[in-house]
Amino acid sequence: MIEIEYYLVDVFTTQKYGGNQLAVFVDFENKVSTENMLRIAKELNFSEITFIKENYNNEKFKVRIFTPEYEVPFAGHPSLGTAFIISKYLLPKPKENIILNLKHSNISIDLTSINDVDNSDFIMEQAEPEFITTYKHQEIADGLDITLEVLNTQKPIEEISTGLPYIIIPIINLEKINQIKLDSRKVIEFLTQKEKYKTNSKTGLTTSLFFATEETFEKLNSFNTRMFCLENENLIEDSATGSANGCFLAYLLKNKSPEISATVEQGFQMKRKSYINLDGKLKNDKYSLKIGGKVVDLSKGKWKI
Repeated sequence: MIEIEYYLVDVFTTQKYGGNQLAVFVDFENKVSTENMLRIAKELNFSEITFIKENYNNEKFKVRIFTPEYEVPFAGHPSLGTAFIISKYLLPKPKENIILNLKHSNISIDLTSINDVDNSDFIMEQAEPEFITTYKHQEIADGLDITLEVLNTQKPIEEISTGLPYIIIPIINLEKINQIKLDSRKVIEFLTQKEKYKTNSKTGLTTSLFFATEETFEKLNSFNTRMFCLENENLIEDSATGSANGCFLAYLLKNKSPEISATVEQGFQMKRKSYINLDGKLKNDKYSLKIGGKVVDLSKGKWKI
């Protein structure tokens, strides 16, 4: 019987059972095929899981990321959670910086405290954003079957990617963002029409939806957000999305201010409170997108292949 080691963590939280769940598998001997990695992702049914496949002299680690539907080239909370496991369990001693070799690009992750990994912030710098499409507010209201009055029509709606594509949709207030209900069939129809669904998109990926408002549950936070993605034709809400928040940070730098420092609350509507720290700058048409948060260690075990 072949077995590999795995770890469970919660990302973007300081409390167990908050943030976003992640399973990290250590597979330096490449015992798990692509087919079986996807099977494991379907079995666990977390938003993502990761496999650490190679260690390059304790400086860089090759990592593959899977949703229950397919492999993705980049994701936020899996990158931070994987860096936590590498720092705590796989290195002789923690380092201030780790490089993850992902399918989309190399991602640099900094630790704020190498002497206390459990209480350290893990901060990733995301790739330069791609501003893909701008949408009209009525177009989004009609396409997603939501009323125009919930949208903040003073702010643009844009599709942005730093490795995964998201449509950033500003909402007028907390009451309206709490009330958002979407129909999977309607969303699939809209995305297919716009060539943003996996069956006809240029990347083979489905674009996800990211809603944001400046009203928050907690006064110390800057934005409340909700992210919805399609998995196997079903619409799923995500409790903490690092990749989407990187796109949101790029959106803010372009449309609000060339320098942003903020805390996003996500997952509150799901009873999984998450806190994502944004730190960004736009200078000479270059974007610096840093997304950070804490990771909570939950469990480890052996997975039978």
